[in-house]
Amino acid sequence: MLCILWDIDGTLMSSQGAGTKAMNDAFEACFGVANAFDDVAMSGCTDPWIFRQGYDRHRVTEPFETALARFDAEYRAALPRRLASAKITLKPGLPALLDTLAGRPEIGSGLLTGNFEHGAETKLRAAGIWQYFEVGAYGSDDEDRNRLLPHALRRFRERGRPFEPARTVVIGDTTRDVACARAHGAKAVAVATGGHRMEDLRASRPDLALSSLADPAPLLAFLDRLAKAPGAPAGR
Repeated sequence: MLCILWDIDGTLMSSQGAGTKAMNDAFEACFGVANAFDDVAMSGCTDPWIFRQGYDRHRVTEPFETALARFDAEYRAALPRRLASAKITLKPGLPALLDTLAGRPEIGSGLLTGNFEHGAETKLRAAGIWQYFEVGAYGSDDEDRNRLLPHALRRFRERGRPFEPARTVVIGDTTRDVACARAHGAKAVAVATGGHRMEDLRASRPDLALSSLADPAPLLAFLDRLAKAPGAPAGR
């Protein structure tokens, strides 16, 4: 049995910065500051961490958790509006690869993303691929991305799918995705379809680095090798 945990933005899809624009909208609605996140490097970060940058930089005085809850409520409303006017595109090779993986019952597909849970669902429904993912771990679970993987595996276990970290593969487009996998002994696949250069991704030492998923063969071969590695379930 193998578990694949997917990042969203830059890995599965692009939405012309709709998430950033919606965050700016929400922050301005709550605190009166326009374009609060324009100079924040968001790639690979969780939504609560991103909010904290605006909270600290713009010296919001109300307690953090109260401010975050108010911001989140505004973001829930702003994100669908921004997505409705954005050009949403799936990354090369999708959704065909997701269809292929869905036909392999020994593989579980989930999410590991810095998005709030509702944001992840809203984006993936807009892209037409929400149905491919059984469970997820989200920025709303923890501000620290490196703590998210156990949340996904716990949710798989609750569904009768007891995946182990050593047979879990994190697929993402940033060095932070690789670090998150490494923090728990999982495998890391880095895909250069987001903002990170291939040389930077390779420097983070993923188990596999790909320019894109347009050709699924390298990823599928990697998964097959992992399934056949010592300790794999019999018959796999």
